Amino acid sequence: MSEVDRSRIEMLREEAERHRANLAEMQQRLSELSATAVSPRKEVSVTVGNQGVIKDLHFPTSAYRKLPKKELAELITNTIAEAREKATAEIAGMVAPNLPAGIDAKAMVNGDISAEALVPGESRMPQVFEELRRRRAEIIERGPAR
Repeated sequence: MSEVDRSRIEMLREEAERHRANLAEMQQRLSELSATAVSPRKEVSVTVGNQGVIKDLHFPTSAYRKLPKKELAELITNTIAEAREKATAEIAGMVAPNLPAGIDAKAMVNGDISAEALVPGESRMPQVFEELRRRRAEIIERGPAR
């Protein structure tokens, strides 16, 4: 293997390590993520975790007591939806830099994109790996050395 190939492989190894570190950091940030929404007149506050599960729901003021039950229920439901939307937007913002160009991160997080859309049409394999793959195929085609 030439020195150029060794240098390229080392460069790719370093790049892979950076990607691994970035993904580990993103995973940590995702596990700690929460989002809070407060109703317009501050009757209710809702905090959700990274999967949209309610972590906290409280009433910052006593204004909720004046609302009819149906209106209060709708207000709580809307505030939960807003908190979940904020969480989804934060998650999309975190994963977007790691997605192929042209992929809508929010649509992916919402499950609105098929797995096929994430697979590139052409190989994204770095050129050095393509070259090594080609050389290996040539060696296999020639058969074992005699």
